Amino acid sequence: MTLWISLVAVLAVGFIGWTLYRRFASGRLDAFTAKRRASSRVVGRAEYVDGNRHLDVALALTNSTLFYENSDMEASIDLEWVREIEYDTELATGTTPAAGKVLRVRSQSQMFEFVLPEEAVALWHSMLPPRGAAAEVSA
Repeated sequence: MTLWISLVAVLAVGFIGWTLYRRFASGRLDAFTAKRRASSRVVGRAEYVDGNRHLDVALALTNSTLFYENSDMEASIDLEWVREIEYDTELATGTTPAAGKVLRVRSQSQMFEFVLPEEAVALWHSMLPPRGAAAEVSA
């Protein structure tokens, strides 16, 4: 009986810990955006899509680099190596995000997708305009 009570207690503490971790994640993203705000042209939140993983990230654009980071990762894309930038309503997997628009960045060997909030799309579009083969087709 004591074993079952202990097991339930451990599971309850784990669930509460996980819930608190998820709840305070937005505060951590605010800290990342505040850190990048002074040196960036535009800063905001987005959802980084990697296959079936969707991660909330802070997204920042400087003159030479696109940064995306959260408490688990800190990554960047050097704009010098970017071949294409496009905005779309569908992800590469063919699914449509629940809200927002997809920012797709292609380099020589990789593709990065971010789902931007609808209210931020116009700002990102003006600061990071489409370019490459996708922009030439739509022009």
